Amino acid sequence: MRHSSSFGAAHSQQRQAEWRMARMDTKQMNGACTIVSPNYLPYARTLAKSYTEQHPSDSFSVLIVADIRDKTAFDGESFNVVFLDEIGLENITRLAMKYSILELNTNVKPTFMKHLLRQQDFEKLVYLDPDIYIYCPLQPIFELLESADVVLIPHITSPMDRGLVPSEQDFLQSGTYNLGFVAVRRSSNADSLLDWWEARCLEQGFSELRTGLFVDQKWMNLAPALFDGVALCKHPGCDMAYWNLHERALELKGDRFLVNGIYALCFYHFSGIVVDDSRSLSKYTDSYTLEVRPDLVRIFDNYKREVIRNRDGIADDIPYGFDRFSDGTMVTSLARRIFAAHEKQFSGNPFMLGGSFYNFAYSKGLIKNQNSMQNAGLREFDRKDKRVQAVNRLLRLTLRLLGPYRYELLMKYLGHIAVLRNQSILISDKGWEAGKAIEDA
Repeated sequence: MRHSSSFGAAHSQQRQAEWRMARMDTKQMNGACTIVSPNYLPYARTLAKSYTEQHPSDSFSVLIVADIRDKTAFDGESFNVVFLDEIGLENITRLAMKYSILELNTNVKPTFMKHLLRQQDFEKLVYLDPDIYIYCPLQPIFELLESADVVLIPHITSPMDRGLVPSEQDFLQSGTYNLGFVAVRRSSNADSLLDWWEARCLEQGFSELRTGLFVDQKWMNLAPALFDGVALCKHPGCDMAYWNLHERALELKGDRFLVNGIYALCFYHFSGIVVDDSRSLSKYTDSYTLEVRPDLVRIFDNYKREVIRNRDGIADDIPYGFDRFSDGTMVTSLARRIFAAHEKQFSGNPFMLGGSFYNFAYSKGLIKNQNSMQNAGLREFDRKDKRVQAVNRLLRLTLRLLGPYRYELLMKYLGHIAVLRNQSILISDKGWEAGKAIEDA
């Protein structure tokens, strides 16, 4: 067993100091990083190995996003491990209640990058999502950073045919640039952008397409207009992924993968991959499969084997911790959003049994003592389901009763409260006082 009693902050600081001392002799100037919760560690190991094989003098750091009690469980990793309580965040438990696991992992990205730039003497720093694999040195990126302060990569660089999923409209919703990658050069421009980005991510980094928000990614639509020194990398070998397969084909020439027969494949982004399904390309698209894209079969087979080989079974199984209250009750999405909308009304650790938020959420039916939660999307709704048909009949009746103009007004209102942060109208003001009274008692 790798688990033992925690040495706390002193142990972590000593480990980081040893890492920095070991790197001083290499005089390395560049660094790379990713962010995961423990269940995604196999991807981080795979990425880190692929990156350091192509950039042997660079440092690779991984931020672990979880409520970690025993940090020694990560001592055997080959990369620099950083924990959530080490990067300068305030009120971590309140931030973790406000955001889902996806939101928290993405929204601490600028904070983590700022931390690494403070702690390390990097001239250039690259962030990569954990489900990326590096096939050759990131020369196109580092060349851009010779003159640019920030590098972004667009999702697509050519128009798409209609009917493809994702579509151009999807990118209008989720963002022009894929923030599974971002690179910065040490500069005042980069500092200003990271400060601006961090503030927005920590305050409004919701996955909330109805309000124009999509975690950390959507904010970067504004970056080229707001900040100088922002460059776009359109190299076809950088960030190849399911969303740009309409414009990129892969082939193996000798020992190198080439995109469109010309450009070296620098990195592929295996977003949405299902590692244990040998046929899966991405769970996020039906437009492409490995059957219709045989050019991708080799890299997918190899990548899936690498991720499976990098499963640990110990550190990987450490719970996230921020998905349950202290008594084991699951935190629902509705509870998170109500907390986010009224955070100032609640004191203390929101995860604690008997705390003001727990008492309030329980009294209002925002949480249930359940063991699992399901996130359903439109694809999970069956039009033939009797309950769905009943709702549709009710809507047709409502249209007849209200008429088209009032019905339109009703739909606008329902669209407003469909955003979970706006669900406070279901909760009476007395609820706030009830939670506080129980806590005081």
